[in-house]
Amino acid sequence: MTYTDPFGRRYRPAQAASGRNGGGGQPTLEDFHRLSEAFQSLQKRLEESQAQIAATQEALRQQIKSAMDFQDQLGVAYRQIEQITQERDEALGLVDARQEELAQLRVETTSYRARLEQRMGREADEKRLAVLRDMLSLADHLDLAINYWDQQAGADADATFRGNLVATRDAFLDTLRRHGVLPQQPVGQAFNPELHEALGQIASEEIPADHVALVVRAGYSAGEQLLRPARVMVSSGSAAEGV
Repeated sequence: MTYTDPFGRRYRPAQAASGRNGGGGQPTLEDFHRLSEAFQSLQKRLEESQAQIAATQEALRQQIKSAMDFQDQLGVAYRQIEQITQERDEALGLVDARQEELAQLRVETTSYRARLEQRMGREADEKRLAVLRDMLSLADHLDLAINYWDQQAGADADATFRGNLVATRDAFLDTLRRHGVLPQQPVGQAFNPELHEALGQIASEEIPADHVALVVRAGYSAGEQLLRPARVMVSSGSAAEGV
């Protein structure tokens, strides 16, 4: 009789191989030992395989758990990204609003600065004109002194004094001229109430009626700005015309 062990090996029992008892003998103890060893070997291999399977399953469970943890972390990261994105959008909205406010503030600041510069410029011009206007009285006093000298001084009067007065007046008028202040010369011009202050009328053979015949006090202008009007006498025409 031929046997096949669990490993697929074929063999004959010892008695069958020796040909005792005419063949067909029963398995011997040695055959059972061999089967037992083969079974134990298979059992050991099965246990090792089960252990490997268990280890593999445990590793797989750990990987699944890690994957689930990673998925949870990924979900948290996505939520954080969404929150950060929302905060960024809100921040950008605030930045846009601040930029609009800043642009408006710049416009208002530029407008205010322009108005302030204009006002300060006007005030500076007004103060400058006021100072220049106050200085005109000195020119008046010098003109009066020269006229008085011409009316009161005799032929033997010292001409040097008058020359000094004239030089002083001319120097002062030159100083005013450097600051843009010029005296008016309205004699012979048509009377203009915006430029002239009429003190009365006088007859004149040379000056036609309603024209300036005499300047009592000089007027001055600074550029296009009138510092003060000239005080004048207006011609009423010739005496013959009056008759």
